[in-house]
Amino acid sequence: MAAKKAEKAKSRPISLMYGLRWNPNKNITSTQYALYAVQIAVVILLSWLGTIATPVVGPGIGFLYWAYPFFVLFTLWWGMWGVMGAFLGSVVGAGLLTGLPILPALGFSIGDFIPAILIFLLYRGYLIKRNVDPFGRDILSKPKSAAWFALWVMGITNIIGGLWGVWILTVLGFVPVHAYWLGASLWILGDAIVLLMMPFMSKYLTPIVERYGLLTKGWIS
Repeated sequence: MAAKKAEKAKSRPISLMYGLRWNPNKNITSTQYALYAVQIAVVILLSWLGTIATPVVGPGIGFLYWAYPFFVLFTLWWGMWGVMGAFLGSVVGAGLLTGLPILPALGFSIGDFIPAILIFLLYRGYLIKRNVDPFGRDILSKPKSAAWFALWVMGITNIIGGLWGVWILTVLGFVPVHAYWLGASLWILGDAIVLLMMPFMSKYLTPIVERYGLLTKGWIS
């Protein structure tokens, strides 16, 4: 009976399995909570390492922000938990641990929070209904999926994050005004470079996570 149910669920259109419902499964296990805590810690660590290893024009800005492909993938896997990882990773890893006070760190980190939200909305709400995999597993195999990834993840949302993050630090006096465009350009370019990892990560890691039933059907469960 269990095998038949699993087979039936597997045969359902993916657009019916995953989407933008807030809490479709109604319960979250202790194992999942532990997993979400670990992914947040990973993003914090990678945010800090990327920032201190490749500093650019001011505190909190790293040219190769290694956390970016990870929090994008975690967001596609786990919805709001991945978004929280993106935000807290920036606040703590790229902000507080590099010397930014709490308020600038919070404002600066909106540059990761908003892109993560927009990426999840696009993949789970729009693209999933147009035969694009909601986890990016087909980026390497479908030109349409690759184009959307380049336009939306490497392009639009990345640009929004870079322009906002450096702007808020410039307004607050942590980045010189004359260095704004240099800092924003390096942020956007560096994130685009590290994002090239994400399609490979999704292709090879998502099936493992899915096999253990750990992908969220909606925003939080």
